[in-house]
Amino acid sequence: MVLLVIVLMPVNEGFYVTSINYDAQGDSQQWEWRYNREVMRNTSGYLAGHMLALITGVWLARRHRYPSAVALAAGIGTALAATAFLTAHLLGGERVRVAADGRALWEPAVIGEVPYGPLLAAFPLYALAGAGLGVLLAGRPRSRAARIAAGTALLLGWWVATATGLMQDDRLGLPLWSLVVLPPLAAATAIGMASLSLDAWDLHPALAGDWGDTAAGALLIGLTAWTAVVTVAAFARAHRRGRTNSPVGRAHPPP
Repeated sequence: MVLLVIVLMPVNEGFYVTSINYDAQGDSQQWEWRYNREVMRNTSGYLAGHMLALITGVWLARRHRYPSAVALAAGIGTALAATAFLTAHLLGGERVRVAADGRALWEPAVIGEVPYGPLLAAFPLYALAGAGLGVLLAGRPRSRAARIAAGTALLLGWWVATATGLMQDDRLGLPLWSLVVLPPLAAATAIGMASLSLDAWDLHPALAGDWGDTAAGALLIGLTAWTAVVTVAAFARAHRRGRTNSPVGRAHPPP
């Protein structure tokens, strides 16, 4: 998780120039650039970390009995969230700008509140969902080619959802149901709107969006629902498998 934050930090820092506005003109657009840069730096690694938590949950379910995997997933998911938060804030916090003559230029802090709570709560939820998926998908797919194809599809879909969400500006252009159904899209949209909830095309910059609150709420609702469904189904399957494998009608164990 630490490596993900460090590797993605320069990518996040340059996101505005490479994907939003390569030539920020005037004070308003400069402020928008600065807002986007600081929010993106302080959430570096979050979206990739969510996938890491999901994969970790699947890995745990393959190597432990499901109740143990659930406990481990909750703990490790929480640890990943804490690691992402502390590392990103340590490396991506507010930086002092210095003028050409060496004087420090004061800048107010980023206004608005990034929805850190839902974004961090997603880590243990993804880990729990992954543990359930590990049970439900045990033995499938069997061939290596099928596993590679499934992994590639997951990575590609996650990347598309992330890119789409990060491009959302102060006006949500996606239907709300899509954010509830697709948690990766909701998480990326929450960060994207938090970093672009500023009207940069007016004479005086002003907050115009909801700072990602709507997407963050959809993330919590959708991911909690998916995790609950997968967990119940996984417990049911683990219970059936345990009954099937238990000896029935035997007075003594076989020799």
